[in-house]
Amino acid sequence: MGISRRAFLKSSAVVGGGLAIGFNLSGCAKAQYPHYSAADLQPNAFLQVTPSGEVILQLHKSEMGQGVYTGMATMAAEELNMAPALITVQQAEFHPDFRDPEFYVMITGGSSSIKLNYVVVREAAATVAALLKAAAAQHLSLPESALNLKDGKAVHAGGEVGFASLIEIARSLPSPKQVTLKSPQDFQYIGRYNKRLDALAKVTGKATFGLDVQYPNALTAVLLRCPQFGGKVQSFDASLALTKSGVKSVIEVDGAVAVLADTYWQARQAAAAVKLVWGKSPLTGISSDSLRAERHQLLVSEEGNNVEEKGESSAAVGERFEAVYDVPYLAHATMEPMNALAVVTAQGVEVWTGNQSPDIALSEIADATGFKREQIRIHNQMLGGGFGRRIMPDYLVEAARVAQLSGSPVKLVWSREDDMRADFYRPNATVAMAATIANNKVSSLQAKVVAPSILGGFVQYVTNTILPQWLPNGLHKQIGGLAADTDPSASEGLAHSDYEFPYMRTDYVMQKTSIPIGYWRSVGHSQNAFFMESFIDELANRTAQDPIAFRLAHLAKDSRRRKVLELAAAKADWGNPPAGQFQGVAVHESFSTVVAEIVNVSVADGKIKVHKVVCVVECGMAINPDIVTMQMESGIVFGLTAALKGEITVVDGAVQQSNFHDYEMLRMNESPEIEVYRIDTAAAPTGVGEPGVPPLAPALANAVFAATGQRLRQLPLRLA
Repeated sequence: MGISRRAFLKSSAVVGGGLAIGFNLSGCAKAQYPHYSAADLQPNAFLQVTPSGEVILQLHKSEMGQGVYTGMATMAAEELNMAPALITVQQAEFHPDFRDPEFYVMITGGSSSIKLNYVVVREAAATVAALLKAAAAQHLSLPESALNLKDGKAVHAGGEVGFASLIEIARSLPSPKQVTLKSPQDFQYIGRYNKRLDALAKVTGKATFGLDVQYPNALTAVLLRCPQFGGKVQSFDASLALTKSGVKSVIEVDGAVAVLADTYWQARQAAAAVKLVWGKSPLTGISSDSLRAERHQLLVSEEGNNVEEKGESSAAVGERFEAVYDVPYLAHATMEPMNALAVVTAQGVEVWTGNQSPDIALSEIADATGFKREQIRIHNQMLGGGFGRRIMPDYLVEAARVAQLSGSPVKLVWSREDDMRADFYRPNATVAMAATIANNKVSSLQAKVVAPSILGGFVQYVTNTILPQWLPNGLHKQIGGLAADTDPSASEGLAHSDYEFPYMRTDYVMQKTSIPIGYWRSVGHSQNAFFMESFIDELANRTAQDPIAFRLAHLAKDSRRRKVLELAAAKADWGNPPAGQFQGVAVHESFSTVVAEIVNVSVADGKIKVHKVVCVVECGMAINPDIVTMQMESGIVFGLTAALKGEITVVDGAVQQSNFHDYEMLRMNESPEIEVYRIDTAAAPTGVGEPGVPPLAPALANAVFAATGQRLRQLPLRLA
């Protein structure tokens, strides 16, 4: 049976070569806050109030467009009873209290920022509020019941007093052991606040992204890497490059070649003049086509690991129907390419960048440079897109090493081509979906997925961060090997579905490959929703049932999917598209959120045109309703791009795509009309950054089938 990421890490009291090593998952001993000030009221890592009365929230999750900047401020503001815009938000540096309770490192991913901090941040703010209220009562000689907090002041019948006047008293008071959080019926901001707090700074150019950071006398570096994965430089001739204007040096850095100059353009121009001889890559001869053929062979030759089995196999009666689906590698293609500015001195390393996991980066930089974690600081900035790519620490490590070896402050900037060809890609994957049908009823639903393991490669970064630093690095890779065969992301969205059939089974076969893969927006759900919801549509067609009616017939009465699907059908006027248009539907749960999407398409001259997408989302309580809508719209455009255009191909160990001319994005004139509807509940909020992506591809493919009769089982969708 499969295990969750959390369960695997928790059970890894790691056994390797007969050595059992225990560790404390709660992290290190309490460390001083990196933003500590003796003059501030600072009862926890999340919030502080300065002597001037300024309330500062330490944003421990990365803002990459998903709205966590506003969401966290809104939750804190609710308990402090002050407008969110009155809170100053600062990007947090690493502290153990900021570690994610599921990953065990400080990280932003899995659409979990609001979900996992809904109580944490509110309790932190409620603690500050309790101290300020108690201080006000003491300062004014009034009972606390006679006081309320409002917009940075303690107010009472006779007047008000600002937070600044209360800090000294509040700092002397013990923190309450328990606080009472506001009841939802008393919320003023949660569920109601729709102003995007970071919007003005972004549209006026005042927001600081990694690329915006400047440092005195810093050089700009570009890095020349082997076009084949795993290859290293054998020799290079930089004599011509060194004659170019502004060029300061050309050096080898860990198998690559760095060109340093006064400006990016100078460095990039000089880089083109460097003559390189690359050593042989371990992936010579490997292609995406050969890997796809291998996956198809593994479907037949390997049983794999059973992830889930429900019901008795004897219930699988009738004619067996099977379909094989494929998806390609996908790049993240963030609008801001990877970059980092590093300064290395005898005392340590400082890095300015946008990153989703500064905790992991600290450990990797420490390993690469020889400094201790405590000697390294990462100053996180706004991210110009993340989608999982900026979880990886590679570009921070590169910048630190170039700075260390060159002896200069260095701003490393990747080109779009670097970004496209040196990514950690969404894995390619294949699945055999199967069902048995007797008397026009489906008696079983089975899935056998073959894909490489993301967790197998990623867990070494986590263990390198949470395990003692004196452990050999080889052990971390062994731990990753233990995780690979049971990677839950490979089967998520196939296993543990709401659908009900007499017999259900999901198996996973791991494909071994060294092409770098990583977390991509919605992870395994991004392909598994396509597999599942396309096949469900096929079953509806084979049993001559309406696609929505078939789904509803196999969902429990209290299923969240049922409610979302029914509303989507009503809002999209299912079954009555405009003349010349056809509809397709998909519903999927990911990151504890349920999303249904209905797509209207037309097909003319062999081209697919998407006219409209109706989306219904159930994500518990919406902290900022407009941001939920924005994220659904964003996910739909992101998913539509992947479904119609996205494909990374590998030939002889090298990625063939290089820029947006051959890895296209959806253009404005191709974007459909989008309608988003929410089903609001009183439940705690769930994820919204990723769940809008998975249903799009299958809904689109199902609409294309309705329009053409062609069942497209491979992404991107291409008509015959």
